[in-house]
Amino acid sequence: MTAWLRRHPLAAFLPLQALLYCWNLAELSPWGDEAGTLLAVRGTLHNLIQFAAHDVHPPLYYLLLFYWQKMPLGIDWAVQARLISVLFALLGTVALDQFWGARFEERTRLTLLALWTLSPCLLLYARMCRSYSLQALFAIVAAALLSQVAAQSTWRKAALLALALLGALYTHYVAGIALIATATLMLFYRRRWRAALAIDGAIAIGYLPWIWRLAASLASWGSNGRSYTLTGSRVLELPVKFAYWSMSFVMGEAVPDAVLVLGALLLPLLAAVAWQGARRTPELAWMAAALSAIGFIGVAHWVSYPFVPARMLFVLPFFLLLIARGAAQGSSQGAAARGAGVWRRWGNPAVAAMLLVSLSGIWCYFHKTGFRNKQYPMPILEIAGRILRDSGAGDSAILVDSTNSDPIALLYALDGQRSLLQTSLPETPAALTRLLADPRIRTVWFLRNTHDVSPAGLNAQFQAQLGARMAETVHQYEPYTPLERVIMGTPMGPPMRRRDAPRYFHELIEFRR
Repeated sequence: MTAWLRRHPLAAFLPLQALLYCWNLAELSPWGDEAGTLLAVRGTLHNLIQFAAHDVHPPLYYLLLFYWQKMPLGIDWAVQARLISVLFALLGTVALDQFWGARFEERTRLTLLALWTLSPCLLLYARMCRSYSLQALFAIVAAALLSQVAAQSTWRKAALLALALLGALYTHYVAGIALIATATLMLFYRRRWRAALAIDGAIAIGYLPWIWRLAASLASWGSNGRSYTLTGSRVLELPVKFAYWSMSFVMGEAVPDAVLVLGALLLPLLAAVAWQGARRTPELAWMAAALSAIGFIGVAHWVSYPFVPARMLFVLPFFLLLIARGAAQGSSQGAAARGAGVWRRWGNPAVAAMLLVSLSGIWCYFHKTGFRNKQYPMPILEIAGRILRDSGAGDSAILVDSTNSDPIALLYALDGQRSLLQTSLPETPAALTRLLADPRIRTVWFLRNTHDVSPAGLNAQFQAQLGARMAETVHQYEPYTPLERVIMGTPMGPPMRRRDAPRYFHELIEFRR
């Protein structure tokens, strides 16, 4: 039995992954992007495609999700939507093993499957109603086909590669462009001129129905300046984004302070192991480097640091494969064998440590603790339940910090039972003044981020306006860890030094007459 499992490792890893990824899919409340998708997919297909275009996304994932949601599975709407992302991740596991793991020795194959199956980064993003796991699936397949075409070009292989690249481009612009650019560069380098030109031509023809939206999105990318920066500088923000991306790929994003510090010490060792894997597999290293560089340029210019790992998830399988290759035992003789012995001594502990850190990340994820992007574990459903339970539709109002909070998630959680006001809309101040003048309004709820980045301090202005007329009760959510407070510059000493320093990520302020 053991020998059979070693020959067919998917028989063990795939059920384990399915159990992990399907376990309590309603664990986290839908956050902004998820909630927007869940609301849009309830409408018509035409409106959903328009939503995708406006949201700077190609339509393939939304088409698949639309028809998937039509299936009468009898489960929660959000859970069903997340389930298709899990299925893409499971297909990715099969593809990663069959197209890549099976190429190498048993040790590499088993290490790769263990790292991939237990990756807390993949767990986080494959359980979201988003296209991340579908992007990773296309990347795994396309890169494998590219390797085959570069080695021996046939029209059949070239056609399959063109389809895989087209599918990636119809799923997400960054993943698609990075894969197409990498394929073109590699085929040109291998002097597969005809194959490269034929593939690019086929993609151009196949993408004609959506090319106008791609052009608009590229123009929007070039003029984007909306990303929140931690440092206040776009240049200084790049190492922050790279560090957060590295943390997510190695440890996940639900990491206790102690594990985060120890994991940071592990990063250089894993980088060295990955470098050894790159030396053993130059072609794979070249593809991984090109995908990473092109993808990071596209993503880093567009999104803030907490959202880089999700958009770069299509690179994760190749990062893990390089680590698995670097940690595997060498088979050469002499000096090379002695070098392999050195890497065996360091590679095995590095992989073992990464797996331990991964298990910690999985535990933290399911216990909703240690999240670095605190928007993900925010109990929006609980907040909506409190609002609906403790106030009536006719005697209350809801105000949401739309600059740095999540009005779409709250709107989804309220399930059409209440409307809300958004702080950044120009009509909100007048609407709130009218509500305060109405004696029937007994309660106003204000959901806000404790870090006020609103223009001209709108959050503080609204809070002062409400506080002057009503008594306030603050409900706090998602505490910052000690390490996060240090990084934010919050003193760890006596509270009188900084009484106004936020200790929680979000507040629901209940104003009552």
